[in-house]
Amino acid sequence: MPSGLRYWTVVDDDFEVVEDADRFLREIRLGRGRAELTTKAYAEGLVLFLRWCVSTGRDWRAAAREMGLFILWLRWMPGNGGQRQVVVPGPGAKPVRGDARINKVLTAVWMFLVHAVINRAAPASVLAYRTSSGP
Repeated sequence: MPSGLRYWTVVDDDFEVVEDADRFLREIRLGRGRAELTTKAYAEGLVLFLRWCVSTGRDWRAAAREMGLFILWLRWMPGNGGQRQVVVPGPGAKPVRGDARINKVLTAVWMFLVHAVINRAAPASVLAYRTSSGP
């Protein structure tokens, strides 16, 4: 930024800024004065959520009702998982992400969804689907 202040954001496959995510991350960093590393952590969590939405054909505004499937995907899909990959953990398979990492991702997603509802980028109904294992 011209002031020298930095924040992290999310870009799509065409390196275009994902506007809804960017608005959220700018508010966290600039409006609420959170640390640059906080926006980095939130951006990383949002990338995973948005990647899951795209790869499964879900609109992020409607995906909250299927958060359990997202948690399953987080636990078993490698970070470099491309589109159209199927999660098939076999006996003895080790999770890709542990509970602590998954909870951090869910916190970022939850904060993003709350921000989207407050700013009317998503309907209030997305908040009705909060999982008991989430933030």
